[in-house]
Amino acid sequence: MATTIPEIPEDAPFTAEQREWLRSYLSKLVETMGAAAGTPSATAGKPRALLLYGSQSGNAQALAEGYAEIMSNDGWGAEAVNMEDHSRLDLAHEPLILVIVSTWGEGDPPDSAVEFWEKFSSDEQPKLPNCKFSVLGLGDTNYADFCEMGKLFDARLEELGAERIAPRVDCDVDYEDPAEEWFRVVSMKLDEIGKDFFITTVQTAGDTGVAEVSLEDIPYGKKNPFPATLTYRERLNKEPSPRDTRHIELSLEGSGFEYEVGDAIATYPKNPEDQVDEILSILPFNTSVSVTAHTGQKMPLRDALLEHYDLRTVNKSILKKWAALTCHPYLLAAIEDDEELNKILDGIEVVDLIYDFPADFKSGQEFIGLLRKLQPRLYSIASSPNAHPGEVHLTVAKVTYETKGRPRRGVCSTFLCEGMSENETVRVFMQPTKHFKLPEDGSKDIIMVGPGTGIAPFRAFLEEREASKATGRSWLFFGNPHEKTDYFYQEQFDKMQESGILTRIDCAWSRDQEYKIYVQDKIREHSEEIWNWLEAGAHFYVCGDATYMAGDVEKALFDLIRKYGGHNDEEAAEYLKTLKDQHRYQRDVY
Repeated sequence: MATTIPEIPEDAPFTAEQREWLRSYLSKLVETMGAAAGTPSATAGKPRALLLYGSQSGNAQALAEGYAEIMSNDGWGAEAVNMEDHSRLDLAHEPLILVIVSTWGEGDPPDSAVEFWEKFSSDEQPKLPNCKFSVLGLGDTNYADFCEMGKLFDARLEELGAERIAPRVDCDVDYEDPAEEWFRVVSMKLDEIGKDFFITTVQTAGDTGVAEVSLEDIPYGKKNPFPATLTYRERLNKEPSPRDTRHIELSLEGSGFEYEVGDAIATYPKNPEDQVDEILSILPFNTSVSVTAHTGQKMPLRDALLEHYDLRTVNKSILKKWAALTCHPYLLAAIEDDEELNKILDGIEVVDLIYDFPADFKSGQEFIGLLRKLQPRLYSIASSPNAHPGEVHLTVAKVTYETKGRPRRGVCSTFLCEGMSENETVRVFMQPTKHFKLPEDGSKDIIMVGPGTGIAPFRAFLEEREASKATGRSWLFFGNPHEKTDYFYQEQFDKMQESGILTRIDCAWSRDQEYKIYVQDKIREHSEEIWNWLEAGAHFYVCGDATYMAGDVEKALFDLIRKYGGHNDEEAAEYLKTLKDQHRYQRDVY
């Protein structure tokens, strides 16, 4: 007997987003129940592909889901599965495993993959002699253990007897192009092997009984973001600063969320309305017709573009698909020339494609089919839950710039800083971290380096130390262009110094004198005292820019260890490594 999806009562106390999530949840539940009862699945008799992902910020998940969709359209029974859902899989019966995994902190797995990796790397993991695999690693070259989890998964799969069909690829922050090349090579190898090799019956483990779902118990989280209300917003830069950094307070009342200082929060932005309206005005079809978004929801095209699709990012994959719908000779020629292709991609957004290379779209559905899903943005939390129960605070700098003669705006920063009105909501979920935490012992000293918006987690640290009555000393290094206009949270920090919570603060104002002064210069200025703090057991934290600041700070730290510790280069490097191993040197850089 067929199982139907239960109706959600009209008077049930859910938002539109919650209703849609619940319908999706119930639909998948019914599908699982049908499979347990012997109902043929949509992938029955098809070649099986498991795209197993471990994702922290959502990039690995987006890639896995996108590749699974491509393979499914090509006749595969492809499934993208989060590593946190590993209990329903039997890897020993998987003929093809494509791993897409990010590296977090200092060579650690994403939080959602910790449990799976412990099991997968243990002696309990069965051998995989009948499995073929390939691994895509996502990482950041600013970290010493670049793409470490990708390397570990690649080695472990080989150790378990699986056969590598394509070399592992390690991606830096700009991951789209190398990821696309990895998938192209994998697809080519699969074509050589043939789909028949991968046709198998794969059972998923789990309870075959009928699960009972309580509408009141649906948790908020990554799959069901909470609509957090904007309760307060204040500009931190004073006039006449051209910069616009905001202190933002969101209500978490009713979410059930808990967080610790050092954690991050993910926010789903909305695209600017004027940008969406401009795009709609130049599309060559009736834009009033509804579309079905990637969530399965049917909605007006305008709503889909506002809330669900990335209108900034254009990569080679999108450009190649776009070229198939246009007769523009330059674009068609550039597709075959990587140098010309990179010239086009430099600073281009979706609106530029529509203007510069008009394409023959038949419908809104075809148009959104070329776009990437709008991804959540992560922000370091700037508040202690013990100091602000039921709230979460952020420090957000509005991003503005210009490319190709057009003003541009950061999607999420613009939405949070000026796009939201008071009492409007933004969809959020918590992103716990394990690599950026206060010492459990409150008597330990801490040294914090956080210029610009990197100050956010350290405001939270200090609030937590105040709430917990920690006795350890606290030393903060902060930097920005001008003291008069860019001294974030000055009044609060002054009070913390008066109360003794903040033992010392040293500020680097880069534009208040003829020569530039940065936080790393202040560290060098006080390097002997920093060394004394480290020798006394202090923990050293860095948050902020990964491109320049974090490396310059580490170089200053390395130099003071070498100088005042009497170490040579090798010994200083070992000392620094020991700090990391003891979690006394932690970074949250981006």
